[in-house]
Amino acid sequence: MDVVVPTAVDVIHITQDLAELPSVGGVSSFVNEFDKKVINIKIIVEGADINYKSLEKTIAAHGGAVHSVDSVAAGKQIVEDVKTPQD
Repeated sequence: MDVVVPTAVDVIHITQDLAELPSVGGVSSFVNEFDKKVINIKIIVEGADINYKSLEKTIAAHGGAVHSVDSVAAGKQIVEDVKTPQD
């Protein structure tokens, strides 16, 4: 997810709060851009049967918002991204 939060937000704290949600197996956060007012963070969440609304609610509790969801994988087997003729 591409997430935007106020600069006052502690990236470690929001990452830990997301990791504590039921069915979340792990979370990685990468700061992409740090501005005067906001931080743009790439957040990767893994787990089984993740509740997206819970993720949004947790991010909102920190004053942030999901800007976009850039990738989703589902099913019994993960399908890796590969280069195709359309690329």
